[in-house]
Order: sequence, then structure tokens, then C-alpha cells
Amino acid sequence: MLDIKKIKENPVYVKERLASRNQDFSDEIDGLLALDEERRALIRDTETKKASQNLISRKIPAMKKAGEDVSAIFTEMKEISDIIKADTDKIAIIEKEIENTLLGIPNLPHASLPVGQDDSANREIRRWGEPTKFDFEPKPHWELGQTLGMLDPDRAAKVTGTRFHFTVGMGAKLERALMCFFLDTHAQS
Repeated sequence: MLDIKKIKENPVYVKERLASRNQDFSDEIDGLLALDEERRALIRDTETKKASQNLISRKIPAMKKAGEDVSAIFTEMKEISDIIKADTDKIAIIEKEIENTLLGIPNLPHASLPVGQDDSANREIRRWGEPTKFDFEPKPHWELGQTLGMLDPDRAAKVTGTRFHFTVGMGAKLERALMCFFLDTHAQS
């Protein structure tokens, strides 16, 4: 998940890097910045109200000592307290919206990566060994995983963006078994 501070520092750069993924995230970034500004304004307003509430609270004992009526002040304090609670609830809702938006924005691709419409823009940096020759047309791992019910790229694309997958069913069990195997192997040595 991207850090909102980094997005606020340089939103143009973030939009450009995300555009290199062949998707436009400008609306999400702009909406995110607007939500963050609204959240900050509510926090400032809430802090100001809390400060005035504290100031009024300090005056009450002196007023009681002087015999003044403090019922109007208590009513005012109750109103301020209700406003603070409502604003705090709004802040929590906005923070949840910000988190959900951030979860929908993929990570920034590295600046050194080639930009292209598809895999044909990729460039080979080095090769080790000879590729295996098959008597049949081999399927890529993502097709095998989908066929066997071990990978779910469609659901993952909704959450993380393109080029990710969820391991499900036997795929998740296999992944977990391999992790346990490696941990056990390393614990023994």
C-alpha cells in the first residue's frame, strides 16, 4: 500500500508512474488528496473545539466559587461535546475511505522498468542455460493454476490491480506446506 505522505509530496510523479501501468489512477489520487484535506480540516476543527472546551472547563470552578450560574455553560459544553463526537465519527469514516482507496491503488513500478502496452516491450537482460524443448505446447503457470483451481487472478485484480493472483484451495495448501517444509529444513540445520 502506498504511503499517503508520499502521494501528497509529489502527486504528479505518482500519477505518471501509475500511468505507466496502462491504467489511469488520476481520479483516485485526486479523490484521495481531497479526502485527506477534508480529514485534516475536521481534525483541526475538532482540536480547536477541544481546546475551547478545556478553557471553559477551567473557568467553571472559579464561577461556582463566585456563585455564578453555570447551567448555561454546561449546556454549551454538552453541545460542543456532541459536535466533537460527530466530527470524530466523520473522521473515522473518512479514514476508512482513505484506506479503501489506498488499497485499490497498486504499487509504483520502478523507474527503470520499460513502459509498453504489453509483454512485448520487456527486454531480456541476461539468460542462463538453454530453454527446455517440449513435444507439446506448454501452458503458462497462471493457466495451469486456474485450470487446477489453485489461482484466482480475477478476484486478485479487483483488490490489487493487474498481474497479481490469489492462491486458493489446494494451491494455498501447497504454498503453506512448502513454507512449513522450508522452515523445518532450516530449523534442523
